[in-house]
Amino acid sequence: MLRSGKPWWTIVLTGIFTGLVLFTVYFLLMVQNNQIVSWMFASIYLIPLIGMTYASIRVKNRYLGGYMKFSESFLISWLTGFLSAVVYSIFIYFIFTFLNSNELDYRALLLEQFLQMQSGSISIQEIHTMKSNISQLLSASYLALLNLIFHSVLATIYAFIIAIFVRRKISLIEV
Repeated sequence: MLRSGKPWWTIVLTGIFTGLVLFTVYFLLMVQNNQIVSWMFASIYLIPLIGMTYASIRVKNRYLGGYMKFSESFLISWLTGFLSAVVYSIFIYFIFTFLNSNELDYRALLLEQFLQMQSGSISIQEIHTMKSNISQLLSASYLALLNLIFHSVLATIYAFIIAIFVRRKISLIEV
């Protein structure tokens, strides 16, 4: 049933839009909140769930006549989530490479100071090793890769959950 082009356009457009919304919310939270970890950043993980659910329900109702197999729902949800993760990771790389490269340097400096205070007396060689490790871990490419991997795994978990519920007809969700 998914062989025609129209359902695929729904998946692609929803995935791209979800990734853009995900990045926009992340960027606004990052600009607004100077803390490295905040409970408001947890809202980022709900955005792919909403986009994936929307794509699956939209394809089911519009192109599949209201019936969808588990495998179709899983594939639609996962592809939407994966596309949003790719778009999000590209924008993360772009923002930390070109627009806000000082943010990663600031985070690295905070982390270095914290580790130096925790470890007490350490040698100069250990400090240099620690600085090089921190700069590698907080590079834009590494951060984008980690976000891509994490959001892809998250998309797999969400797709499994969505596929269980979307394949059935639930009167509270569907109109």
